[in-house]
Amino acid sequence: MHHLLYACDVAGELGFGTRIERGPGRHGPGHAMYVYMRDPDGHRVELFNTHYQIMDIENEPVGWDPADHNVAHPGDCPPRQAWFEEATPFAGVAIREPQVKPSP
Repeated sequence: MHHLLYACDVAGELGFGTRIERGPGRHGPGHAMYVYMRDPDGHRVELFNTHYQIMDIENEPVGWDPADHNVAHPGDCPPRQAWFEEATPFAGVAIREPQVKPSP
């Protein structure tokens, strides 16, 4: 976790403190510590402290809804609306509206 805090400190010292979008915090699934920031080109980047992908054929997938935010992230601030409305476009991929809009 201290490396994530150090990254935030360095970002602030270099004048990029306003580019930190969310965190530091703890993810609900996996409990990894995280911080999200925008790189100089405006892309959202996540820094996290552990690998939390677990693949086992016997494990059922676990889904969670952003509306359950307070259960998944007790004490954490909810994400900004931009979190759900802004993404990096990819060349050759058409931008489309999601089938279900989140209601955080």
